Amino acid sequence: MAQAIADRIRVIDIDTHICEPEDLWTSRVSKKWGDLVPHVVKYRDLGRGSAGTDSALVPSGLFDWDPDDDVWILDGQPTIPTAFMAWAGHDRPHPSHPHTLADAHPGSYDAAARIRAMDEMGVHAMAVFPNLNISGGGQHGRLAQKEPKLALECVRAYNDFLTEWCGVDSDRLLAQMALPLWDMEQCVAEVHRAAKMGHRAVLMTSQPDGLGLPWLPDPYWNPLWETAQDLGLPVAFHIGADRGTPIWPGHDRLATVMQLSTLLFLSNATCICELFVRGISQRSPRLNFVSVERGVGYLAFLLESMDWQWLNQGAAASRPDLKLKPSEYFRRQIYGSFWFEEESARRTLDIFPDNLFYETDFPHPTSISPGPHPFSKDARTDIEHKFRDVPPEITRKVLHDNAARVYHLD
Repeated sequence: MAQAIADRIRVIDIDTHICEPEDLWTSRVSKKWGDLVPHVVKYRDLGRGSAGTDSALVPSGLFDWDPDDDVWILDGQPTIPTAFMAWAGHDRPHPSHPHTLADAHPGSYDAAARIRAMDEMGVHAMAVFPNLNISGGGQHGRLAQKEPKLALECVRAYNDFLTEWCGVDSDRLLAQMALPLWDMEQCVAEVHRAAKMGHRAVLMTSQPDGLGLPWLPDPYWNPLWETAQDLGLPVAFHIGADRGTPIWPGHDRLATVMQLSTLLFLSNATCICELFVRGISQRSPRLNFVSVERGVGYLAFLLESMDWQWLNQGAAASRPDLKLKPSEYFRRQIYGSFWFEEESARRTLDIFPDNLFYETDFPHPTSISPGPHPFSKDARTDIEHKFRDVPPEITRKVLHDNAARVYHLD
């Protein structure tokens, strides 16, 4: 019997998440800030109703509060339950969710349990992203306007915590740094500090202007691009680290979840265009950009369309500073990742075999970490199924070699 793919290739999963422990900030941030420090309370103690979402981070109606929920309080407002995104193995479908971390898969929050889960999944290494948006948008962005010193402490505390968490096995748990994006001097300093602690990539929003920050092509961001390039750190544009996609009201709530998540997957198309048209890729030739948790099936159309419009509309002649076609910049330094896709990913694998990664999104609702629903397979089975007809050299690139090169793992 042939050896399973996950047993002969050291699979690198470039997108997973940690459910932050309840004491992450209260145990690390100065007590002088009192209740402004992100902390956890029982929802019942807030004296609010339980109908629909009452959250500053999650669109209304995507889940119901439960009195037993442990809830994150950021900037004085309820955000999400601590285990809201910990759906791995959860025994009921959305909008049900674990009420506390104790109810969730241990690998959602415990590093040793994560390693055990990885062994079962057939995954050698995982990039680790946060659940809470602490890099300048959402609640921390507003907190930075009120108390920038506290907001900076919170970001540094998170990076310290993640260093310790991934330190259980830093060759397998790959820390992705959060940054104080609202203060470029402090942002650059934190990149250097976190890189020295072993963080492997920079977490960035693809729509900073939607969070009250300068837009992506603004020269404000140049020091970040330059620093990341000098340190060899990829920039990860992760889904949910931006303002998201507006949707029309009135849908059934589960249909709304489908629409919102699907449109979010496509939102990095604008970012990829900006990296090219605004000359960011041209000016930073050694800087790698990763489109995380966005899928890859649309990339073939996007890049072919960009090339066609660039050449057919005469834009190439008007911009002699851009030396390559859009698809050539993409092949040189931009990457995408996929998990649930099959047919759409298969074609893209043939076109961009050197620019694609595999991910599981553990332990999120869309992840390759099944609960009660019949469509999600376990990661070992998923890998075997998706790559059954893929040439071995492409399989190895997508499951290991590409990520090992970009994240400097070999």
